[in-house]
Amino acid sequence: MPAHQKLYLRPSVVAQPLLHRWYAWPYLLAPHTGALNLRDRLLPIVDSYLKAPHLHDQVIADPKRYGAPFLDPQGATLDEVREARESMVKEGQAKLRLADDIAELRELLREKALGGPMEPLYPLVPDSLRGRVELVYDTAHRPNFRFFEALMYSSPAYERHGQCVSLTATHSPQPFVYSSPVLPHPDRLDIHLPFDSPVWDELFAARLEPVDVPQLARRLGVAEAELPAFTALFHDTPPAQHTPPAPGDVRMRYLNHATVLIETGDTSVLLDPVIGYTDDGFERHYTLEDLPRHIDTVVISHFHSDHFSLETLLQLRTRIGTIVVPRASGGSLCDPSLKSMLQALGFPDVQELAELETHRVAEHVQVTALPFVGEHADLDIRTKMVPLVQAGGRRLLFATDITPLEPALFRNIPGLTETPLDALFIGLECVGAPLNWLYGPMLEGKLSREHNNGRRLKGSNAAQADELAQQLGARHVYAYAMGLEPWLKHLTGSEYDPEAEPVQQAGVLTRLSAERGITAELLRDRGERTWPAVDPATP
Repeated sequence: MPAHQKLYLRPSVVAQPLLHRWYAWPYLLAPHTGALNLRDRLLPIVDSYLKAPHLHDQVIADPKRYGAPFLDPQGATLDEVREARESMVKEGQAKLRLADDIAELRELLREKALGGPMEPLYPLVPDSLRGRVELVYDTAHRPNFRFFEALMYSSPAYERHGQCVSLTATHSPQPFVYSSPVLPHPDRLDIHLPFDSPVWDELFAARLEPVDVPQLARRLGVAEAELPAFTALFHDTPPAQHTPPAPGDVRMRYLNHATVLIETGDTSVLLDPVIGYTDDGFERHYTLEDLPRHIDTVVISHFHSDHFSLETLLQLRTRIGTIVVPRASGGSLCDPSLKSMLQALGFPDVQELAELETHRVAEHVQVTALPFVGEHADLDIRTKMVPLVQAGGRRLLFATDITPLEPALFRNIPGLTETPLDALFIGLECVGAPLNWLYGPMLEGKLSREHNNGRRLKGSNAAQADELAQQLGARHVYAYAMGLEPWLKHLTGSEYDPEAEPVQQAGVLTRLSAERGITAELLRDRGERTWPAVDPATP
């Protein structure tokens, strides 16, 4: 190979962002929720493995128990897991101290915030939280505190030194991200740079424009001995050119799970991007290669890791115009701000939408945030929205994981039901995990087994989805966001099973829709549809 020949990053290269060797999912990235997850979820899993590795090996050998809190070492020895655990504790000291201080502050408020003024308590706030929280009462005089979140990302607990990106030449089966760390391996090239480093943009821009590989390797801090492995991630084949829809058309492409690309001839909106890779061993599906070079707007519907993927977003950072996110509640522990997080991660243009607010993408393209009820186990979480995308006169509603508990909600939204929807996208994950599965480390006090199992992270069933489709006048219904794509199993914990209740509900929805003369279908792996643009004033 000629010296300093400029090459492209192969489209098959997988780039996983890691924090203290754990996949960087959103509730781990936020310093305050990450602190509690590290102390109360992740380290206990590692400790359990070190005490009884044979038990974990038995569980992970059973495909039906995928997603359970048992560690898959992926070939690492017991000593290597022990060494990784020691590193997690050493590098995560500030997070672990923050977790202890959150517990101490909660106890302080229980004992001393009895309805009197909070002023005398501020000097007693633990060190890692001093000047980063406000002490408050609610209207029933119950004490609490809220974080100044932007200050949490400038605190020692935002451990940028624990951030790295692990590169592999191709996709390989991954352990579940909540249960197993991604340990060092000869097939992995781990590059220790914070996620906000602009050098990552240079690497991922090489998917579209060739780069001087040795020069880039030096900027990334790649060791001389690792240069051959790094160079092998590149080739001299230019990427395929993206073809936009024809002028006058509105095109929908389903990439997987809840990831949908809406395009007109000159505008693009990408929703909940969690995108797979080329040559991952599965049937042909849309990948990063199929995206336009510039994406005008990315929309994140809510904070869960199957809708917010730093792995995907980091690779698109320089290609995204604006990221639109739902507005957070303002510093509550279980409801981190996506805007604060993304800004700390180096994304320059992040816009929050409150309920019923609209972001205008272009003259005939806009995104409106509608209320999102359900799927969050009845916690007071507000960083969630149902995006209504209007493009070329077409109206597409992405109800993701909602549970339409109260029909009056959508009747109360001005103008929503007056014009039929061209398409309703809705998740039918009608079983869902119990409350503790995701939010356990953030909860204060114990919850009964009955209440934990009753409050679930579930979406709609077929009857609820059909009722909503009727109410909104949907001309077509898509069931999606059900974790059916096998290349996302490490994020969703599930895959396609024709006997599974959500898949069965999709069949029921198709039948109910057909009885009303409406088409419905289950989106899985790949999908596309094109509508001719219309004048919005045309009935």
